[in-house]
Amino acid sequence: MYERVTSNASAVAGPMAAATPRTLVGGLVGAVVFAGLTFVGANIVIPLFPVPITLQTLFVLLAGAAIGGRYGSLGQAIYVGAGAVGLPVFAGGLGGPGILGGPTGGYLLSFLVAPFIVAALLRRSRSVPWLLFSFSTGTAVIFIFGVTHLAWWYTGDVSEALRVGLLPFLPGAACKVLAATSISGAYWALAERRRSSRPV
Repeated sequence: MYERVTSNASAVAGPMAAATPRTLVGGLVGAVVFAGLTFVGANIVIPLFPVPITLQTLFVLLAGAAIGGRYGSLGQAIYVGAGAVGLPVFAGGLGGPGILGGPTGGYLLSFLVAPFIVAALLRRSRSVPWLLFSFSTGTAVIFIFGVTHLAWWYTGDVSEALRVGLLPFLPGAACKVLAATSISGAYWALAERRRSSRPV
């Protein structure tokens, strides 16, 4: 399924997409697919209060790598926008504009930015250390948005926001960075083998 997504989205000049731009339609399809994957990730939940653990951020990171910053962020805008207008796409089957003002609002808003950061960094290198750095940086952006919003609007205290909005998520975040690195590296290795096997 992941290969199908990236091939359909090869219009985007993202690191995991084809090197030459193709059609606008391909990029839009990729954006919609990653919006859907983020919705799926929202339904893989470990309930915590006030912020649940989900698989969403893995797909946010992969969106930037797979279809580039522009379409990766567009996909997240589709996802967040659908939830903001009331569709039950957020974690726990929630939706509505009030969610963006609640404890998870900062994390959701960070989804619009993180794919740009990841895509921009991955234009520099595809080495494993750089992949780890790029996905870690994207994850840090998500936490900065999330914890800042949590402290400002919900807990009123930075240390409490860090306690409930960062510390419980660090092990899972590390696993997602490793997973994104493995998926990206495997995809690029396969793509490179296919290119090298083509007759000249």
